[in-house]
Amino acid sequence: MVPGAPGGARRGALAAPIPPAASRRPVCVLASPGRRGTYDAVLLSANELQGVLLELALLFALCVGVAVTFHRFKLPPIVGFLVAGVLVGPNAIGLVQHKEMVEHLAEVGVVVLLFAVGLEVPLGQISRLKRTILVGGGLQIVGTVLATAGLAVALGLSWNAGLLLGFLVALSSTAAATKILVDQGELAAPHGRVVLGVMIAQDLAVVPMILLLPFIVGGGDGGGGSPLRSLANLGILVAVLAAARFLVGPLVRLVARTRNRELFVLFLATWCLSLAVVTAALELSLALGAFLAGVLLADSDHHSQAASETEPFRDAFASLFFVSIGMLFDGVVVVERPVAVGVGLAAVLVGKAALMMLAASRLGQPGWVQLRAALTAAQVGEFSFVLVQLAKQKNPELLSGDLERVFLVVAVLSIAVTPLLYALGKRFAARARAAGDGGAGAAAGDGGHDGHHQGLVLQHHAIVVGFGPTGRTIAAGLQAAGVPYVVAEMNANTVKAEKQKGTPIVLADCTRIAALEALGVHGANLMVLAVNDAVATSRTAQLARQLAPDLHVLARTTYTAEAEGLRRAGANDVVPQELEASVEMLARSLRRFLVADDEIDRQVRDVRAAGGSGRIAGMAPGEASDVAAFVPGIGFAVHRVQPQAACLQRTLAEVGLRKRTGCSVVAVRRGDRNLGAITPETALEVGDTVVVIGPKERLADAAAMFAAPRAGA
Repeated sequence: MVPGAPGGARRGALAAPIPPAASRRPVCVLASPGRRGTYDAVLLSANELQGVLLELALLFALCVGVAVTFHRFKLPPIVGFLVAGVLVGPNAIGLVQHKEMVEHLAEVGVVVLLFAVGLEVPLGQISRLKRTILVGGGLQIVGTVLATAGLAVALGLSWNAGLLLGFLVALSSTAAATKILVDQGELAAPHGRVVLGVMIAQDLAVVPMILLLPFIVGGGDGGGGSPLRSLANLGILVAVLAAARFLVGPLVRLVARTRNRELFVLFLATWCLSLAVVTAALELSLALGAFLAGVLLADSDHHSQAASETEPFRDAFASLFFVSIGMLFDGVVVVERPVAVGVGLAAVLVGKAALMMLAASRLGQPGWVQLRAALTAAQVGEFSFVLVQLAKQKNPELLSGDLERVFLVVAVLSIAVTPLLYALGKRFAARARAAGDGGAGAAAGDGGHDGHHQGLVLQHHAIVVGFGPTGRTIAAGLQAAGVPYVVAEMNANTVKAEKQKGTPIVLADCTRIAALEALGVHGANLMVLAVNDAVATSRTAQLARQLAPDLHVLARTTYTAEAEGLRRAGANDVVPQELEASVEMLARSLRRFLVADDEIDRQVRDVRAAGGSGRIAGMAPGEASDVAAFVPGIGFAVHRVQPQAACLQRTLAEVGLRKRTGCSVVAVRRGDRNLGAITPETALEVGDTVVVIGPKERLADAAAMFAAPRAGA
């Protein structure tokens, strides 16, 4: 958004020099928001519209080329988009002449991006991460705002300028951080959950930030800063959201029932833009409304369909958004104010990382999780650019020219170095964990002190590392089977809660030798690695193999490509989730067409062999209970032959089960073994377990042949 021209009029973001009337034939009329809700019409001639479309085509082509190039060098495309923006911006070669137009489309990109982010943040997830959001996010946001404001005031800035800078620095880039975590498969890892929780808190904190903005910046519209008006707007927003939450379910189901993709996409656009317009009318931002629209839609049954339909628009406009951010970079500022840029960038990165580590430590996370989360979320966020524009609209003089230019350069650089910081955090964390293996005191700091009373008294037990869904399932199965086990978990809150339930769980980092010894690794029969961090899994398997060569290590991994590395590290069996899901879907697909189990087993072995998982057991044959799903009217039953049953000491031919009931005995288990081929000459004994298959309505008649006669019968 560009401040207005003399006389109070304000040129819109798409405003361009309008040719003389004689040569102008308006073919497109665009409206740009002006002051106090007015709109300035912008006329584009045929030549101008052609130029705009040509620039857009060149920008998207450049984005494609940059993304392919950066992918080849294994660099994230986000940095490439920023570099592309720097190159085509007005401070470099100046390829883009309609810079304001790109900024407007970038605002659309923010709207779509925040709508897509909201789709990934259902209210249930916010509830599960409430402690991370409230404690971790609150500490990071408040701490950053206060630290930045205090430093700004100490340097001679006004208190309101300091608070505004605090708001700008406190936000991190959800797009940059979460994209890296998703690409690396670490969004569900411990540091990924911390980053996600804190960024949800930041997204939610935008609401009070925007509400407080008129009081902080002053000037501008005047009336927008009225406390009563802001409170009234907040009340209206809450009422609208309550009504929207009530309506979204029926509306999306009504549209989805048409099975018309075009109608569903139109509904998504209507839903997103409607709430965006509401928040804009309440003097908030368009992007905030889009985010809230996504959150409300995230809990619906059609969330996945909405996310898939939104993804192409999100990627296209988000790339344009990062290009527009790159266009804000002014290399002249780096030349003219190198000290200010360098000190500002260092202060932002180091300060935010330190506060993020403090927040993660308050959540009970170990040091390596604190470090990785801190370096992943140390940048300035994309919403900070939105806040800058909102502040400029209300008081263009608050941020002086040099201060704003330096901040924009620092913000762009902080986003650009995010992939590098992520890689450094990954490397530093691995070294820190490796360096701590030799010291028992370091391990105790990660929870090893809780393991001594568990590990030293256990023998021939199982060690379950990680207490997520997989770890909980395995622990429950071991407990039901009477197998002694101990769980190692790094989330202090989980350990505390599970100990109150009586779960044998300890707070321990199993990448440490002392922690493994405290868990009784030397006397254990099995170690199950059920964590989401591939590096931690590999390190733990390697240490366990060194300490206990005879220990059987069962590891889980997300991707098939990681399986061989885990085997080399020391895992005996590796279960790749990616491969097992495909195998299960293959087997179920073939069974749907009544393909024989031996053919299914052969194909499963081929798939696993191709995936490098030949050591995993083959697919079990289809259960008898599945037959009813494929052959209507056919059922099965399992019976135990009771004393004095009619079938005792008689062969199946003599019993005549098939002739009398139409049912057949397909399997017999005697003691601890299954009988071989079942023939008409097979005789049944007391205690045999028989599997009978046949028409559902005759199964009860067949059951009478194996039961003892009723009294009086």
